[in-house]
Amino acid sequence: MKSTIGTRFLTVSSLLLPLVCPVYGEGSIPATATVAAVSIIDTHAYIMRNRRADPGRIAPGAIATMDAQNVELTILSPPPFPEGHRGLYGRSRLIPVVEKYPSRFSWVAGGESLNGLIHATPANEVTERAVHALEAEAEAIARDGALGFGEIAIEHLSSGRGGHPYESVPADHPLLLALVDVAARHGLPVDIHMEAVPQDMPSPNGAPPNPERLPANIAAFERMLDHNRQATIIWAHAGWDLTFERTVPLMRSLLAQHPNLFMSVKVDPAGPQRTSPFGPDGSLRPGWLKMLSDFPDRFMIGSDQFYDEGDSRVVAARHFVDALPSGLAEAIAHGNARRVYRLDVRR
Repeated sequence: MKSTIGTRFLTVSSLLLPLVCPVYGEGSIPATATVAAVSIIDTHAYIMRNRRADPGRIAPGAIATMDAQNVELTILSPPPFPEGHRGLYGRSRLIPVVEKYPSRFSWVAGGESLNGLIHATPANEVTERAVHALEAEAEAIARDGALGFGEIAIEHLSSGRGGHPYESVPADHPLLLALVDVAARHGLPVDIHMEAVPQDMPSPNGAPPNPERLPANIAAFERMLDHNRQATIIWAHAGWDLTFERTVPLMRSLLAQHPNLFMSVKVDPAGPQRTSPFGPDGSLRPGWLKMLSDFPDRFMIGSDQFYDEGDSRVVAARHFVDALPSGLAEAIAHGNARRVYRLDVRR
């Protein structure tokens, strides 16, 4: 798929961003007024958080934001809610938007269905019937034309915002392993939300519904990665985490050992900054730049923007891309996403 926007110069809104963008740490990210902006494929965003909203009404504003930040394509996802959650919505709400704007949006699914099946089934109580139910739903998602499966929650803390509950399952849950096998058969990536917990630890937010302690998950995550190396696993939200354990050394170690692991980068000016790609002075941290340079084919952009709530995360993604060296920017902004999601084949 050729870019529908291509490379163009930064818009006025982008050039003025440091005047309005919240501060990263103790400094802000400077704009680059003289460098052409590399187009972005955003692999992880939502048309809406509020399920009562009309996605058809939100889409034109989302496209205007995408144009302003030179985002050529956004892959929309349903939030990863448990069964019966009041905010639940799925591909039936996304497909009409994608069909109306096929050059600007694509979609993944499973956060509204597969995620619920996994979380409703204790790992030690998985039956053959449960496996068949998950496989049937995953096959239906693939048949309907999804680019992948997601967002699937392994360890998801509740912040109270948006009514998202606490969710936790073992990363090597038998139903997750079954999903990985379906994903491998179809060549579709699985998009994972997982706070990093290398060992059992106190919860950084132990207020209910979050527990007082979080269970270790990295070893189980590695077992999931090794279960079927033909499956592509995308660990979302690199650069933003609530346990402060998703460090550069941890990510480097996992990337080195697991060639089927990919990551999407999220920069949130309103969120925690301890593991952000940007230091207090607004420049890329050297460790981050070295990691990206050493694994240039394993990172993508995943803004985590909810388009019924503004544009701050998309704007932050634009600044992250603009801070990268040119060759690296091309790969991370769109090249890797085009390859991982097989966009040139599917669209």
